[in-house]
Amino acid sequence: MAFEFGQFNEFSDSVTKGDPVIAAVAKAIELGPWVGQFYQAMGAPQVTLTQKEFKVFNRTKTSRSGVIGASNWDDDDTTGLSMTADGLKGLTVGHILKIGDELVIVKSVNRSNNTIGVVRGAGGSTAAAHTAGAAFEFVGYAGTDTDLKNVEAMSEKTNAWSNYVQTVFEAIEWTKHGELLRKGLTPAQATQLIIREAEIRVAEILSIMAIRGVKHQGESMSDPYMSAGLIAQLTDNNGGARSTLTYNASGEITDAKLGAAIKMAMDAGGNPDTIWVNPTAKGWLNNLNAASQSYVQTRDADGHVGGNIYIDSYNYEGKILQVRVDRDIPAGNIAIVRQAGCQKGWLEGDGLRQMDEPSLSSREIRKSLQGSLGFLIEGVGTDHVLITGVTGGPTERSYKVYNTPSSSIATYQQITVNADSEVPAAGAANIGLRVLIGTAWTSGTKITTAVKGEVWASNGSAWVKQS
Repeated sequence: MAFEFGQFNEFSDSVTKGDPVIAAVAKAIELGPWVGQFYQAMGAPQVTLTQKEFKVFNRTKTSRSGVIGASNWDDDDTTGLSMTADGLKGLTVGHILKIGDELVIVKSVNRSNNTIGVVRGAGGSTAAAHTAGAAFEFVGYAGTDTDLKNVEAMSEKTNAWSNYVQTVFEAIEWTKHGELLRKGLTPAQATQLIIREAEIRVAEILSIMAIRGVKHQGESMSDPYMSAGLIAQLTDNNGGARSTLTYNASGEITDAKLGAAIKMAMDAGGNPDTIWVNPTAKGWLNNLNAASQSYVQTRDADGHVGGNIYIDSYNYEGKILQVRVDRDIPAGNIAIVRQAGCQKGWLEGDGLRQMDEPSLSSREIRKSLQGSLGFLIEGVGTDHVLITGVTGGPTERSYKVYNTPSSSIATYQQITVNADSEVPAAGAANIGLRVLIGTAWTSGTKITTAVKGEVWASNGSAWVKQS
């Protein structure tokens, strides 16, 4: 049986399941539209958390592509070819590598010297010289009957990363004839209202902890544990013991930057499926070209719809990622994750529950909401990418307008320009393209004089101001 905590679903324990008061008022929780969305989407770990410190395990994913070593390859060299240690990790006899336009087949591997022996110019390619540091790709396998005895087995490794369980308290207290009772509420009604308000506060605490929590190992009873949330886990390389994937946007988010970040995870063997943004960044993503390519606004005399230009998914090379909003994602960050790898768990025997607390007198009532939980982000270094350094994004969206009803459909596209140099050529390819003047100018070659707010359209040979 699941315990419904407003928008939050938790596994019930014997305490919460047996408390009808908290179960009843939990249904009344009211939160903002973007509060706790990431927390709510987090799953539960396969293993119950049984102690304050727990391990998050990730398997390595060794790439079979890389770069050659510090020495050049001549076009006739077949043995002792220089490789980097990292580039050699995933290779063995029979692997086919593509370097430039040449294909080579690995025939021997010397891990002590970081060198390989190869068959040059395989598959009809031509042997060529390659400079130190040249990139190579793994493109397949080609072995002979006698190669098997020389093929080396490889296995991935498990990396362990420590996180901690964090305890949450929310105190509730009121008096027998407190303000709520003076307003005519019964003691039962007052109790439900006060607990409901406390639950909203706890929900907000859990929401921000899941994203912005920072890891801290408590050393004493007066030094509490803290659990790392999403951002901290995506950026903590554990002193170099594990890899992390981050992409610095260094300014406005664009289709190219978002695509490059998604590609980072896919190149590492990951499979992200969700993009988390704050409400401001969601507005920028709504205006990305790739997001709006398939958007068509239909307009007729009877239909006037505003506020519907938004996206709920992003298509990257056929891979559909859901776009979701949480207000606690920090400004400047966009998190690309595999949602199933984002988990939360309550400490065994210390799940979220309501408890009676000692009162100061018989006419004072004191309770608390309390529990201990931790966060687990599995697949760091493969499935998740954190975009940093985002300062803005597109503020206008290009879209097509279909004017109906009509025997023919006219299609227009409008862009904003701030200088004559930004105005495209008024050629045949741009017939119907409209430009909105964002910043005025008085000397230009494509549009001689432009006034802010004017709209100009291409007729195929010149720009014509619209009335």
